[in-house]
Amino acid sequence: MKWPLPLSHDRLDDGAVSLRSYEPGDAEELYSALCDDRVWEHIPRTAPADFGTLDADIGAAVASGTWLTFTVRRERTVVGRTSLIWDPAEPGGVEIGGTQFTPAVWGTGINGRAKTLLIREVFANGAEWIRFRTDERNLRSAAAIRKLGATDLGVRQDTIVRRDGSTRRSRFFRLDPPE
Repeated sequence: MKWPLPLSHDRLDDGAVSLRSYEPGDAEELYSALCDDRVWEHIPRTAPADFGTLDADIGAAVASGTWLTFTVRRERTVVGRTSLIWDPAEPGGVEIGGTQFTPAVWGTGINGRAKTLLIREVFANGAEWIRFRTDERNLRSAAAIRKLGATDLGVRQDTIVRRDGSTRRSRFFRLDPPE
């Protein structure tokens, strides 16, 4: 399966925050950044036991051909990850998701800066829309998505199964290209 957007860069940078295509060599530092239970609170699967498991999980998603995962750095320090997710049934756009940051950078604007870099790149390469989604219970994530200017489409049943076995209700958002 061919990735739908011809992304111009595999590294995006705004001077303080950079995103680079995930590489297995990032796994150990990324695992260290994300090994806090709060990071995994709204994630459907359990936290990986070690950096090898984290690498395998990311590798499997990327190998599916529908995910591009980026390691996020503040200056030279790995602080998290985010992904572009493509659904072949909806080829006009992509979802930005799979985002996790170390709690040390929560509330610092790093998430917004990283997402802004991705948003610019995605729209510059022809996407008609960008989707975001978050668990209905993740109010912090929903607030961050609203700050990006995305339109709240409301809560609806999702296909994602939570760790407790319940089917997640997700809040969906849409962002259209600037005019």
